[in-house]
Amino acid sequence: NDLLKEGTNTLAIQVQNDGINSSDLSAIFFLSVGIKNNIRDYSPTPEWFQAPVFLQHSDLPIIKINTNNQIILDDPRIVASMKITNNEGINSVEDTPNEYDGRINIELRGSSSQRRFNKKSYSFETQLPNGDNNNISLLGMPAENDWILYGPFSDKTLLRNDLVFHLSREMGQYAVRTAFCELLINDQYQGVYILMEKIKRDKNR
Repeated sequence: NDLLKEGTNTLAIQVQNDGINSSDLSAIFFLSVGIKNNIRDYSPTPEWFQAPVFLQHSDLPIIKINTNNQIILDDPRIVASMKITNNEGINSVEDTPNEYDGRINIELRGSSSQRRFNKKSYSFETQLPNGDNNNISLLGMPAENDWILYGPFSDKTLLRNDLVFHLSREMGQYAVRTAFCELLINDQYQGVYILMEKIKRDKNR
């Protein structure tokens, strides 16, 4: 309210391209206003308008994490629930989870990336209801309980780490297996992430 003044109010939006030699630029803006009284009449919302939704459907698996309003910290881990939908075709946020639906504990991952990057990465363990480890296969990877959700914030292609891991495996060297996914935390869309195996020694890693 302290930003709105009597009379004409101007909303200025500045869009900056990634570089001076970039050949294209696009932006879509939405202004949402709440009306709390009926002093003035406003036109109804056009039928063609749909409120912006970051994620409705995707051909990537969808991971939904519910922290029950807890903040995910660097330490200690918090208990949360996770649901994964991984259909052969299109996935929807409304689909019944068919890959995982259970307990996890989760924490922030990384050091400088926690402070510098808006897109956080996470470490989590799949757990049984009593808190014991739940070794389970996720997105086609061998069963384990230690996993990473990597948010490639500084890599705008989202591909570099995944590509290098893939090339290493193709050459017969060890590298963690990966799978792209869409992530929601407490129903807030976080973006495209990479589900990764945590580096450790076991029969499959």
